[in-house]
Amino acid sequence: MKFSAALCASSVFGYAAAFQPLSSVSLPAKYSPKNDAATSSSTTALAMATTGPLNCRPIGIGSAAPKNIVTNKDLEAVVDTSDEWISSRTGISQRHLLAHPNADDDEGEAETLKTLSIQAASNALEMSGLDPEDIDLVIVATSSPDDMFGDGPSVASALGCKNAFAYDLTAACSGFLFGSVTAGQFLHNSGNTIKNAIVVGADALSRWVDWDDRNVCILFGDGAGAMVLQACDEEDNGILGGASHSNGEGYVNLNCA
Repeated sequence: MKFSAALCASSVFGYAAAFQPLSSVSLPAKYSPKNDAATSSSTTALAMATTGPLNCRPIGIGSAAPKNIVTNKDLEAVVDTSDEWISSRTGISQRHLLAHPNADDDEGEAETLKTLSIQAASNALEMSGLDPEDIDLVIVATSSPDDMFGDGPSVASALGCKNAFAYDLTAACSGFLFGSVTAGQFLHNSGNTIKNAIVVGADALSRWVDWDDRNVCILFGDGAGAMVLQACDEEDNGILGGASHSNGEGYVNLNCA
C-alpha cells in the first residue's frame, strides 16, 4: 500500500508528506525557495529539512467520526448563512461534532476524542492483521486532547498495546503527517526493536470554534483517522521521503477566543 503525496501548510506548521518522490511535490510560489541573492533573506523562502525513503509501509488504516451530524441547514438557525453559501464556497454539506458532555452522562458511553481515537486505531489494527501486543509505538497527533497531559498512553492501553510506548504530538493541521514521518524514523532505524507503530490523527476543534463567527464555524468538525506502519526492507518501503518547515511569523494571524 502506497499513499499519494499530501501537502499540509499553515502559517505556523508545514509538512510535505513524501509518499511519492520529492521531486514531484510542488509548492505554492510564495513558499518556494529563491536562489537569487536579492531574496536570499526573504522570510517567505521555504528552507526545508528533508528525509529520504523510510523503510516502513502502511498496512492498515481506520477512521471514526461522532454520531452527531450538523448540516448546513442546521447552521442556518445558528448564524446568518445558507446551505448554498457554504457548499458553493467550501464543498461542505455537513460535519460530525462531538456532543458537549453532561454531568449525568454515563462515562462509559460518552463519545470523546479519546474514544474516537481508539475506534480509528482499532479499525486500522484490524485491517493490518496484527495483534495489539505486536505494536511497539503509538503516536496520537492532536491539538485538542481530552487529557492535557496527553491521550496517547490511555489510547494505547485501551487498544491492549501492552508492549508499546505512547505519546502525543501537537502540530495542528500537519500533525498526522509529522506523526507519520516521526514513526517512520523510528521504524527505519535498524538498530532498535521498534517494528510496528500506530499513528492517530484526531481533533475536536468544535470545542474551540466561535459559533457566532459564520466564517469559521462552518469549516470545522471532529473526528479521528489512524494508520498502522510496519518496518520493511528497502525495496518495499511505502514512505518515499518527506520535507518539513515551520514558520512562526504567522502566529499573530492565528488566535483562539
